[in-house]
Amino acid sequence: MAKAFIILLLALGVGAYLSVILATDPGYVLISFRGYSLEATLAATVIALLAIYVLFFGILKLLKNINPLKLFSKKTWYNLFSIKNPRKQTELGWHNLLLGRWQEAYKLLVESANRSQTPSINYLAAAYAAFQRNDQLACTFCLSQAKQRSLVETAGIKTFQALLDLKAGKDEQSLVLLLAIKKEQPDSPYVLMLLKDIYFSLKDWEQLQLLLPELEKNKVLTSDALLALKEQLAVQRLHKATKQSASYSELKTVWSSFNKILQKRELVMEAYLRALLTSGNSTDVVDLLTRFIKHQWSDRLVELLGYIDNQDAAEQILLLEGWIKDRPKNVKLMLTLGRLSLRNKLWGKGREYFEAALRFSDDVNSRAEINAELGRLLEHLGEHEKSLACYRQAMDLMERKLPDLPMPDTLNR
Repeated sequence: MAKAFIILLLALGVGAYLSVILATDPGYVLISFRGYSLEATLAATVIALLAIYVLFFGILKLLKNINPLKLFSKKTWYNLFSIKNPRKQTELGWHNLLLGRWQEAYKLLVESANRSQTPSINYLAAAYAAFQRNDQLACTFCLSQAKQRSLVETAGIKTFQALLDLKAGKDEQSLVLLLAIKKEQPDSPYVLMLLKDIYFSLKDWEQLQLLLPELEKNKVLTSDALLALKEQLAVQRLHKATKQSASYSELKTVWSSFNKILQKRELVMEAYLRALLTSGNSTDVVDLLTRFIKHQWSDRLVELLGYIDNQDAAEQILLLEGWIKDRPKNVKLMLTLGRLSLRNKLWGKGREYFEAALRFSDDVNSRAEINAELGRLLEHLGEHEKSLACYRQAMDLMERKLPDLPMPDTLNR
């Protein structure tokens, strides 16, 4: 409203000034063409031209709105006779961007960028559109223009560039850029989040461990996500210790560095128990495992019991048979009981548990494993046909099937 008022005042001022000049000297205009001539004062000529201009655009406006002959749509009239509005072009560009029309979005956003009040925003959006249609040259150009046209520091634009590099699979290139940005913006939550994602993708657990305090301090992750990350890092520390053939005392030191919350996590406990087994401490494993399960049930850890060569297998069978009363259809528990029975040379009981596990199992991988165990037992019991059937069933259920290969004909031997 204020802008229109100022324009009106300027127009009145200019009109008043021209009227004074024309009053003292009205001027003279002569138009001659092929023997015809037109004479008039300058003031009359200006007024006539203004009248023609108003009449012409008034007729166009009327035709655009009424369009009696239905020759063109309103959109056609707009494209033919109106100047494109940069704000409308920008909004239309964003509209196409959100709908995934990358080519249309890119064109509209770049065309209106130079006439927009925020050209850097246009170029950033256009860079994303170019990225989505795999036009790396256009993407680089738009990012460069966004940095040049930006009125504020460009750390945010660099972060956006790092994000695009990360989405394109250029992890190391994105990492270099993010580390540079981190020096400028050390407490940026999004930069820290992207660094966490890159380190996780690269499996750089040491750098991720170093980044953990900053993630926690700046509250980058939710409490659940932070706990899951700590759990993953704890598991990786135990795996590393296992690969380095850490001694029992070294494993205990690593375990003691975890807080009580982490020590109660299933995956952390499993990694620790497997590390102890590797170091030859099966007795401690059984004690820790049974104590853990009494307070917090875990199918994964129950299954681990079947892999431990424990001299107290008979006691373990009694313990697990007590648990199976509360979980009569638990397949992992039946499979473990079958394995413990074999360790105690209870062949019949082991067979019964394997067969029961097969009846209740509906998981393909689990059924393949149980068939393999049952087939091995039946083979040693002398039931070769049934054993062969179990082995075939196990192979049919394998996630990665065996290829069809030619086999020797046993009849021609």
